[in-house]
Amino acid sequence: MSDVSVSERQFSLTLALLHAAHGATKRELFERVAGYQGRPIDAALERQFERDKDDLREQGFVIDVFTPPAEHDNNQESRYRLLDAVVGTPEDLAFSESERTLIDLALRVWRDGGLTEESQLATTKLRAHPQYRAGLAHAVSPTQSAVDRAFQSLKRATERGAVVQFAYLKPGEREATRRTVQPWCVLLFRSRWMLHGFDVDRGETRTFLMRRIVSDVQATKPREPFTVPEGAADAALEDLERIWASATARVRVLPGSDAEVRLARRRDTTVEGDELTLHHADTNLLADELAGYGAEVVVLHPPLLAALVRERLERIRDAHADDQGAV
Repeated sequence: MSDVSVSERQFSLTLALLHAAHGATKRELFERVAGYQGRPIDAALERQFERDKDDLREQGFVIDVFTPPAEHDNNQESRYRLLDAVVGTPEDLAFSESERTLIDLALRVWRDGGLTEESQLATTKLRAHPQYRAGLAHAVSPTQSAVDRAFQSLKRATERGAVVQFAYLKPGEREATRRTVQPWCVLLFRSRWMLHGFDVDRGETRTFLMRRIVSDVQATKPREPFTVPEGAADAALEDLERIWASATARVRVLPGSDAEVRLARRRDTTVEGDELTLHHADTNLLADELAGYGAEVVVLHPPLLAALVRERLERIRDAHADDQGAV
């Protein structure tokens, strides 16, 4: 099952946890989840399982780990389940614009046959249920975003072994550059879609953030098929995790503000009074996020991040200034 994508594997894990009314042991999950099935139970599989659980928790799922009372012996295995409260009812559903985009993207992927038969069956049941059908009808936007379009094209290219070309705009650059890439896998890391593959022109392995792709994706069949390294997706995610663990920033937040509430809930954040230590995998992405809080956040360290946030705020100020320069 090495060809199972990360998003498919995590969705399959969600289904397995959701349907395990009395919880499921780790071994049972390894036998049921697409992407775990048929693999030896070793340290690599254990790490992958832990990463998948962390990603689901970051997306808002509450995974309960418990040990049932021993009936005949004390060697009871821990069991995993999703708490009912995280599912909710259609009347309770309320989605932001970004969440509606993600739901729309997920439904498009499932509709196009991107997941396993088990996942497609679950989606069909979800759509067929009158309560959920009514709830999703209002929640899902019919529009297709640029990230959505890039995702579909890149996903098809990875499945067909096609080389892709696209215009990529890096932070701080005024003009996009044309990139030719052998796409190895599509990744979801910290709620952001990425393409991982081999940059043909630069002769290096690269990871591209889909939101920075500013053109349509063109796919062509290569003269000679390229080989995707075994475990490329897991290796890329491990590299991103290492960057996340080592890259930190310290900020001061306004007590009681939206910034304090949201940033304190970011994964691995350390809180000391009104100062927070944040982890990140991309300085420019963090600068985008912090600039959105305006005066509610002051960057204490590193200086580069403070400069990037200031630059974004100045651009916003200048964009709203009138002809005389007054704001």
